[in-house]
Amino acid sequence: MPKSVLPYFFFLFLLAGCSSVSMTSTALPGDNLDGNFTGCATGAYVNGLENLASFESLSGKKLAVVSIYIHWPNAFPSSEVDQIYANGSIPLLTWEPWIANQSGTLESIAAGSYESYVRDFMQAAKNWQKPLLLRFAHEMNGNWYPWDGFHNGAAAGPAAYKRAWQYIYNVRADLQATNIKLVWCVNNTNVPSDSWNNIAAYFPGDDYVDWLGIDGYNWGYDDWQSFHQAFSAGYAQLTALSNKPLMVGEFAAAEQGGDKAAWITAALADLENSFPRVKLFCWFNINKERDWRIDSSASAAAAYRDALQKAYFSDKI
Repeated sequence: MPKSVLPYFFFLFLLAGCSSVSMTSTALPGDNLDGNFTGCATGAYVNGLENLASFESLSGKKLAVVSIYIHWPNAFPSSEVDQIYANGSIPLLTWEPWIANQSGTLESIAAGSYESYVRDFMQAAKNWQKPLLLRFAHEMNGNWYPWDGFHNGAAAGPAAYKRAWQYIYNVRADLQATNIKLVWCVNNTNVPSDSWNNIAAYFPGDDYVDWLGIDGYNWGYDDWQSFHQAFSAGYAQLTALSNKPLMVGEFAAAEQGGDKAAWITAALADLENSFPRVKLFCWFNINKERDWRIDSSASAAAAYRDALQKAYFSDKI
């Protein structure tokens, strides 16, 4: 996430090396992302920007991307993104539509019921004039959010999601907010596992996506999974859907049930050796359902720091 402040044109140059959108005569600024570079940019959610410096010190590397979460109808977080950018990082905003009308969330969004809010937020993001990643309504193939398919008509949910997503994308296009890159991000497993609830069913189309994303965790206890076990199936599905750049939007491991330090070492080696399409990862650094933090143990912190020193992992995007 953090780095020294750079001019906006240089950020666009860096971004151009981190995606897979083909360049055309109609490409918007920052959209000529070809993904033809070696390596993976480092990112994290640090549970409050006051923890940014200490996280970087602990990990021994600057962050290319800093992740924060914005609930609807909260305004564009100008002060937070200023702080992230001043630290030399690009913001990744996870934009969560927690809205009062939680029955029919997706249909109400697609129908324009929140037009004023959506446009005001997007306009403020455009006016900010610096590049940012906007991850709207993530993990839609789970069953824990009011915007997922399960809570929006089950079998009818994926189509409703695509309409809501395309609406958001079209507002961005109408405002010509070319500094905003939209991230379409799934969960690594489908919950429920019914046939209608599959990753491809939610894909709004290549013309409506700037980045692909996937989230997943090693929950520990009886659910101990390697990074490869957690992500390989979803990765294969995403890379078959699109050539757009891919990020791991959230990931982490528990301490319970296995060796977290060894898991971290293997995970980052896997990112380099088995997941070449992943151009950015964001560690979820918080003590929440599990102690996901990189320093949940001294051995885990050392493993994370050591693995990140490889040149493959970049502090720029």
